[in-house]
Amino acid sequence: MTNYLRALSFLTIIPLPFVTFGPDSRELSDSAVCFPLAGATIGVFMAAAAWALLHIFPPGPAAVAALVLSFYLTRGLHFDGLADTADGLIGTTGRDKAFKAMDDSAVGVMGAASLFFVYLLKYALLVEFSHAVLPFALLFMPLAGRWAIVYAGAWFAPARDRGLGDLFLRGLRWPVLLKASLSTALLLFVFAWWYAPLVIPVFIGCFMALAAAHLLSFYASRRLGGITGDILGASSELGEVFFLFGFYMALQYNSSAILQAKVVTCYVQGF
Repeated sequence: MTNYLRALSFLTIIPLPFVTFGPDSRELSDSAVCFPLAGATIGVFMAAAAWALLHIFPPGPAAVAALVLSFYLTRGLHFDGLADTADGLIGTTGRDKAFKAMDDSAVGVMGAASLFFVYLLKYALLVEFSHAVLPFALLFMPLAGRWAIVYAGAWFAPARDRGLGDLFLRGLRWPVLLKASLSTALLLFVFAWWYAPLVIPVFIGCFMALAAAHLLSFYASRRLGGITGDILGASSELGEVFFLFGFYMALQYNSSAILQAKVVTCYVQGF
């Protein structure tokens, strides 16, 4: 429970004044075992908001409202990492120039473009889901993104030895990833018991999120000699996008899920 509350305190603006962190970031690294569960908690807020709005509006406004709520709940924590990663890895050549661009507080052209395109993709995918499926996509999307953070941090070494992000990275080891994955698997098992038709799309979406985080971190390691806190933030954002890609593609080939979703949609619209 302590690690879960610490994960929530770090990843969201939920007021938890009784939660503290030590100066060596050990508590933060330990709390990463609950990052996926904290992501699912964010997803609960997003899914609930979308479900309520879908009684009045089409999927477009509901999706935008959910993304705005996510930004507010997380303080846009991973926006900066995505922008800095794009400025460093796309907008420059050379290791030193990349670090300089990533340390610059100003957002460059590549960073701004990456934010625009990533969130345009999120919106474009979310509006394709039915009234019944959209809340489920929003529920698991943040979970996949936070799971991707733990995965990337456990697989790849830090590029530097400075700052909170690098201290956090050094504390992410395989036991942390294993515990985070087991807690996520337990959550998916409970979901499978409750609503089995969407389990395969969720699983494939999560796999795609982890694969995207791996590819980004692998490329960053080749360029920088390791990864940074910004890379972790970008892994979360890209993980969310690729979760939606995987979820959407799997849903198209899961006829039983589509059929049941249509039945639930009729119920929701008639409510």
